[in-house]
Amino acid sequence: MDENDIASHKKALSDEVLRNIGRNVLLFQQIEAMLKFLLANHCVNGTTADIVERKKQRSEQVQKQTMGTLVGQYSDDILSDAGEPTHEPEDVTQAWMSFTFTITGDIDFYESVRADMQQMVDERNKLIHHFLPRWQPDSVEHLTSAALYLEQQREKVLPILEHLKSVTESMQKTHRMMASDEIACQFELLFLQHSPLVALLLDIASQKGRTDGWTYLAHAGRLAHIHESDAVMHMKERYGHSTLKRLLIASELFDVRDEPLPNGGFRTIYREKKILRH
Repeated sequence: MDENDIASHKKALSDEVLRNIGRNVLLFQQIEAMLKFLLANHCVNGTTADIVERKKQRSEQVQKQTMGTLVGQYSDDILSDAGEPTHEPEDVTQAWMSFTFTITGDIDFYESVRADMQQMVDERNKLIHHFLPRWQPDSVEHLTSAALYLEQQREKVLPILEHLKSVTESMQKTHRMMASDEIACQFELLFLQHSPLVALLLDIASQKGRTDGWTYLAHAGRLAHIHESDAVMHMKERYGHSTLKRLLIASELFDVRDEPLPNGGFRTIYREKKILRH
């Protein structure tokens, strides 16, 4: 093999090593992204007033964690038999909602996944922090060895990626099942009933109603635009209803009807139902 052939061979090996480095880095980034997604979404809890904010804070905290910390949290929070039930805080004065997703299995399963996870962290650290001594582009021997090392590293780590994909799919499937479940519908109803906008409409009905107990929705709407303008402006995104009338009906807290007018038109009126609220 002449010098040109040797140089060409080195160049091909060098390019292969660089491609494999990028491929493995991307693999570790995929694993990290999945861990963050799972940890941010496997547990959602809070009152109807703060559950959205609590979810946001949890997601922000997870995004700041290192790979090692993520793996530790995954082992402690998700990769565990759901033996200990979650308890709502003793000082809660509003409806408390909670969703938790965990994986169950025998001790061999837990230990196997935890060992694979730790190996993945070690391999990631070797690549990011300790690969440089292996990078010797002038040596065919070292380039060949580095390419083989990176290929073996990928094979070690791929099972973790597949495991996390499977867990992610299971959690998303559970979320979809919950979306059509009666319990989830009840959570949504509680969230709506305890929202600031519905609370304002209740307050208006109790203070601004007619002597017969009915309140003009148009008048309540004007007050809502003043006192809860952001909620009214984003009502569809926040509550899933585009009008106050539909919001009132969906909350199941009000009687709503259209009252005929002498000119042939009508006006919407509402009143609080005389029922026991959640």
